[in-house]
Amino acid sequence: MTEVNQFNRIQLNVARRTLVRRAMSLLELTAVVAIAGLLTIAAITSFGHSTLKNSGAEGFARTISLALVHARRATISTGDNHYLQLNYSGSFVSSYALYRRTGGGDVQVDALRQVPADVTVTCASSQLEFDFDGSALAGYTISITGEQRSWDVSIVMLTGAVVVTETTP
Repeated sequence: MTEVNQFNRIQLNVARRTLVRRAMSLLELTAVVAIAGLLTIAAITSFGHSTLKNSGAEGFARTISLALVHARRATISTGDNHYLQLNYSGSFVSSYALYRRTGGGDVQVDALRQVPADVTVTCASSQLEFDFDGSALAGYTISITGEQRSWDVSIVMLTGAVVVTETTP
């Protein structure tokens, strides 16, 4: 009988230990962090540093295209012309903001947005304006260049449609 009691006590102690333990040990946490680090290193070497740097330029191309779509939609919904004002620093665009053209003067609708430091933006026009029906006042093209890739954001004059295309050779 004593062997059976001793065996039952051992089983009870094992059961208590598994119920009490609810957190990860330091060793388990260290292993998880090490695996995450190895996966990050593998991703960087697989994609390369230039891909990661170009993601800023691609993201900015998408951001400015969304700002242009917003300006077009605001023009259609209000009936007032809206435009993106591009601010230059030397021969490159350094920032932009969305404006609304009203009878009392131009009103800034959105906050001033900066161009990221690793991105080069050029455009022939400093104002990209949409008419009350959503059409652009002219055909515009914004060139955005990253480290190894570049994009053109074009606005079709007749429809005001915004098109983003990668122009990397």
